[in-house]
Parts: sequence; structure tokens; C-alpha cells
Amino acid sequence: MRNLAVLLLICICLPAFAAEPVTVAQLEKTLAAAHGKSDASTAQRLAEMELTERLSSAKLAYWNANLRGDKARQALIALADASAFLDPPAAEIPLSAAPDPAVQQKMISLAADYVLKTMPRLPNLFATRETKQFQNHFAASRTEGANINVDPRLHFVGSSSATVLYRDGQEVLDHSVSTDATEAGKPPQTNGLVTWGEFGHLLGTVMADALQGKLTWSRWELGAAGPMAVFRYAVPLVKSHYEVRQCCVLFDDGMSGFNRIPGSFDQVPAYHGEIAIDPVTGAVVRLVLQTELQPTYPIVRADVVVEYGPVEMGGKTYICPVKSISISKSPIRQGNGVWYSNSTATGLKKTAINDYVFENYHLFRGDARILTGDP
Repeated sequence: MRNLAVLLLICICLPAFAAEPVTVAQLEKTLAAAHGKSDASTAQRLAEMELTERLSSAKLAYWNANLRGDKARQALIALADASAFLDPPAAEIPLSAAPDPAVQQKMISLAADYVLKTMPRLPNLFATRETKQFQNHFAASRTEGANINVDPRLHFVGSSSATVLYRDGQEVLDHSVSTDATEAGKPPQTNGLVTWGEFGHLLGTVMADALQGKLTWSRWELGAAGPMAVFRYAVPLVKSHYEVRQCCVLFDDGMSGFNRIPGSFDQVPAYHGEIAIDPVTGAVVRLVLQTELQPTYPIVRADVVVEYGPVEMGGKTYICPVKSISISKSPIRQGNGVWYSNSTATGLKKTAINDYVFENYHLFRGDARILTGDP
């Protein structure tokens, strides 16, 4: 079924700015020098940067614990999330030789077996999903002849908390979504950027597609528990089962401002990415998915990263999602019709990031005691 991982977005618009490219080492020097400076000034400095390498979750957690203000922490999270699809620094890539093809194939087989057999056997559980949302700045009003400028700097727009239930192999966000089996695991139809499927649907779809596409060795990478085997995959359009939807498009009418045009966009694109595997157990530690959307589409980027880690529940350890990042870009268009007929792109894009953290895991079960009524 093509219903496993969806990004849903509503466009907004927006002043031009060139970010300063920095490495992780340069960022860490800036963070160390920020000690004693105000929260606002540190946040402003971070907002002016763009990482050229991936900042690991471990380093993000360390520096967030050492930053004093909420604004600086939020700016650092946005900076780190935007780097999530990049390669790590060279120092975090072991120089070990690539395993021979037979060993590589064994790792892939272990991972496929893990996804197809181990993940679906997760116990019924529930967890808290903490969400932080970031967007670039926008101004939704203009006068005739005025220029529209988009500021790529991301700012914090809000946070939320929800309970995720994983029950009988289905992922449900809160009880309000649906109890019907055909709707279980789908996101509520609300405005904004929405993803689901971190508890198996997404991973199962990607692994099944990747095995039918192209899956090749990439590199070793240092993980929290040791070296990870990283494979690159590419899924052509004819093999893809990953679905991208958008509910609305934002048009600039040239006079009064920006109007949202109702309509729907639903595509199953080609995509590519990486799968990081524990070479001993086959457990998937990190999943990267990058869509190959056409520049003429109303959404041109819809990418996801999911990190998995050990979680202790009921005296046992399970591999569960611990963090997920979703990034989307959507162009602003000019025209009075639907996006695919008589509209033209302005070259300006709205960017949105959702940062999900999964925590407070518990088994979903109950205990009963029967009383006979005797003394």
C-alpha cells in the first residue's frame, strides 16, 4: 500500500540573506566562545551559519546542555537539523577498509531479516513524541511593485507533545486519529508538516523498495554503540512506494498578497538515501530518505531522517525510534490557476523543519486480579 510515509505542507512566504558556511569544528569553537554571552546574541550568531557537515545527535545534546538560553538552544537545533542529510566530519568516518562483497551481502540480509521479522514483533507500547517546528521568516502582505524576499534563516515557531501508540503492528498518534484498521497509522488532517511511519511502516517501505532498486556500500561510520555499516540506496520511480502529498499551494497575485489555492498534490516519486546498519545484529540505526521531486511541483523537497536506538521496557531492550527530522521546501508561485496549469515559480521557497524526539517509552499492557469474594 502506498500509504506509509507522507509529508503534508502548507506554503507561506518570505528577506534575502547569505548564510556563513561552517564545519562542525568551527561551530564548536563558536559555541565555546559564546560562554558568558547573551542568549539573544548567541542565537543570532547561530542563525547566520550553515553547516557543511552533519552535527551528530551526541554533540547536539552536549552543546544544548551547555547553552543557557532557550533561543540559543532552538537556533542550534535548527542548525543541526538542517545538516542532518550531510555526511559526518571526516574524523567521524573510520578508515577501515570496506568489507568484501560476501560480508556486505550478509549485512544486507541481516538488515532485511531484521526489518521484516523483528520490527513487526515489537510489543504494544506507547511513547511521548516531542515536536519542535522551525520555518523561515515570512511576510504575507505587499504593495503593487514591491519585491518579495525570502530570508532562509530558520526560526522556532512552536512545540507540541503527543502520545504515539504502537498497537498490533499499527502506529497511531493519540486516540483521536482513528481506531479503524484502514486509518491506523495515518496522520490527522491538520495544516503544517506531518510525518508518520517511524515505528516500522517507513522502514519497511524503504527496505522493500531498496532491495528492488540499487543498494551499494558507502562507508563505515562511528555510532553511539560502535561502527555502523552505511549503505546507499536508490529507488527508481517504477519501484517506489513512498507517497508525498500536499494539500494547498500559495500563490502571489501581484497585488493584495498571498492566496492559498485549494487543491491536492499526490505523487509517488523516485527517492534515494542511506541505511546505517549494526553489522553484527542487522538492526537499522539510521535511515535517510531524500525524494526526487520535480522543480515544477508545488513541493520540491520532502526528506526524512530517522534515528533508532536501544530502549529498555519491561526488563527487555528493544530498538525503537529516538529521533526524527523532516524537511520540506515548497516554492511560491504566481498565477490565478492551479499549480500545474498556468502558474509560474517566483524562485522563492518556504522551508519547514519538524524535529521529533521519542521518549518515555512504556509497554502498553494491563494487569488484573480476580477476587473470589471469600474471606
